[in-house]
Amino acid sequence: MFNKNHTGITIVHSDTLFFLSAVGNALQVDHSISLTAFLEGNAEGANLPEAVLNRTNRLLIVPDYWIGQANMSLPSRKRSIVEAFVERKLIAEYSDLPDIGLFYGYALASHPAEANHIHAFFLQEPQAYELYNKLQSINAVPNEITTPAYIWEQKLIKMAPDAAGTGVALVQMQPLESYLYFYHQGKFLFSRSIQFSTLSSESAEALQALTYEINQSVYLFSQKKKTELELIFMHSARKEDAAELAENLGREVRPFTSNAALEKSSPKIEHTLGPCSDFNRQDVAPSARFSAIAQKHHGRARAWRPIQAAGIMIGILLILILGGEHVYLFKWSKQATTSSNVGWMTEQNYHELMDRYNESLDVLLQETQTFSASTTLLTLARCLPNNVRVTAIQLSLAEAPVAALSCIVRAESMAVFRETLTELINNLGNAFEKSPRLEKQDVELGETLPGKGYIDYPVQFQVRLI
Repeated sequence: MFNKNHTGITIVHSDTLFFLSAVGNALQVDHSISLTAFLEGNAEGANLPEAVLNRTNRLLIVPDYWIGQANMSLPSRKRSIVEAFVERKLIAEYSDLPDIGLFYGYALASHPAEANHIHAFFLQEPQAYELYNKLQSINAVPNEITTPAYIWEQKLIKMAPDAAGTGVALVQMQPLESYLYFYHQGKFLFSRSIQFSTLSSESAEALQALTYEINQSVYLFSQKKKTELELIFMHSARKEDAAELAENLGREVRPFTSNAALEKSSPKIEHTLGPCSDFNRQDVAPSARFSAIAQKHHGRARAWRPIQAAGIMIGILLILILGGEHVYLFKWSKQATTSSNVGWMTEQNYHELMDRYNESLDVLLQETQTFSASTTLLTLARCLPNNVRVTAIQLSLAEAPVAALSCIVRAESMAVFRETLTELINNLGNAFEKSPRLEKQDVELGETLPGKGYIDYPVQFQVRLI
């Protein structure tokens, strides 16, 4: 869920950018602006309300066609290998989109027959990159980017779990337009929008036009997936629409009643948000678990936050434990030297006691200097330049802690590679000052992997941590 005072969402529909927040279970439009004007003008001078600027932009919903999809095949299911494979395939195929490697997501097939399949989705509309940069310039960069089709996908599966394993169509009926969504085995396939004239929107002509478009789309679905469409759902304000459409199509049409009570109690959205007009707060909350794209670096930063929090908590706990032990040992040693009951203590016994005390302090000092895995990983991550990707890391936190790293350095030329390597070595030397400094001859270079406009240099090296 999101708090309306601090978090909101943005929606792109019909060349308009909408800024929304939550009111109860519903969504309200706080501000709207022409998308063209927003992109071509000065974003900071777009007269955006202060309430819109001073909050986190949790989600950006864009038209379905802004996000492309591709099916790939790879035997490995290891995350680092899959991400590198998908990124390389997208960069090679969409060379006209230089930032496509930062804006993609993927899902591994769960069906045993498709064990090696990868379903990738990515930003394919150039305008999407412009919009992201503009939102970033006003400190309103979205955490995630999705489409109405992905949100409806999760709503469908939640209402009808059997829809996840077959071919499904959803008809979203609105007064002046309708939207058709087609899914296969729980994954979005394609969508269409149908515009109605003002005169025909409330007549049988609209239903006839809708029937024709559905039949055409069902045929397209059969051609794409080589199977028949099993289920059709309809979301409409009129309960009679599903029955009338079923009569026209000559097959069952199930009315879509998910969140009916919630939508009935929600205030009406005054603006035309197209397919997003029927969404409520729960539909766009993180708990809805719909497919979405997070900018690569932004997503990694959010993924590190729980690790950072855990590291801070562990550090505080260790300080408390070690501090308590230090206080206890101090009081114990003081009592041992001042108590009247030890007045008979000889000088030899006194020295033995102090030796044991000093040994205990040495153990405590060694414990406080021991490296923790979370702190070490964070330090190593900060040392990596932007064009260096870690493919494997092995930590040995014994008496002489060592980190063995395998990385890919992406550079346009050998000169850029050398500069990156120098920056990496300097960063590691500054971060681990007490360790022997890493030299260029300590870095093992593997076989280079040329790409379009870049070369991947595999390198391996070890870093002494203390």
